[in-house]
Amino acid sequence: MPLFVLAASLVLAPPAPPEREPITRLEPITRLEHWFARPKPISPRFLDHGTLELALAGGTPHLYRLELRVGLFDMVSVGVTGHWLPGQPWPQLWPVGALAFWRGRMFEVGARYQPVLFPAVDHATTFEPQAHFALACFTIGSGIFAAGLDVGAANLRVPLVDPSRPTEFTRQTLFGGGFVVRVGNEWIGASADALAAVHEQPVLVFEVKLDLRFDLAKVARRSGRTPR
Repeated sequence: MPLFVLAASLVLAPPAPPEREPITRLEPITRLEHWFARPKPISPRFLDHGTLELALAGGTPHLYRLELRVGLFDMVSVGVTGHWLPGQPWPQLWPVGALAFWRGRMFEVGARYQPVLFPAVDHATTFEPQAHFALACFTIGSGIFAAGLDVGAANLRVPLVDPSRPTEFTRQTLFGGGFVVRVGNEWIGASADALAAVHEQPVLVFEVKLDLRFDLAKVARRSGRTPR
């Protein structure tokens, strides 16, 4: 009898549960990684963190310019723009910058500074920084298309009497603004940019720009980590 009970217990006993694979605990992502991974448009004004932009622009009145910028923490974009014309031993470099106050999934709000170099009145090879634009920026982007509106102030160098005497001038701060349209992805794009300042003779600035962008930080775009 005991042997029968022992055999029956072995047959009717439930099978042992299979061994579970150990769960790998992953480190939670930091707030900074969450910040970098949030959805943002491909902006014509603001660069993502660690993005280096090299751009070549041609237009009027500056004929052409080169620009180099870098993005920091998705909010600050700083760099230089300049000319290097025949007869100049060194290029002329001027700072450019943009500060984003808010960047959402499609909309962005911020401010930027840009100087505009004009040909000298005496037709020399040196270009003069006759205009400085400080503008508030409002941009919208989705996919490969982005557009923006700029509104702010333009500080202009205005001749006092005779335009042919560039040493006699004064500066005036006037209303200025413009727009930008960009087509491209996060690595390469083309844009058209226009600015204007209201004056007796309106100052018009227009250019077409080709930009190349490189990801220096290689920040992983993740929204979270969950073990399998």
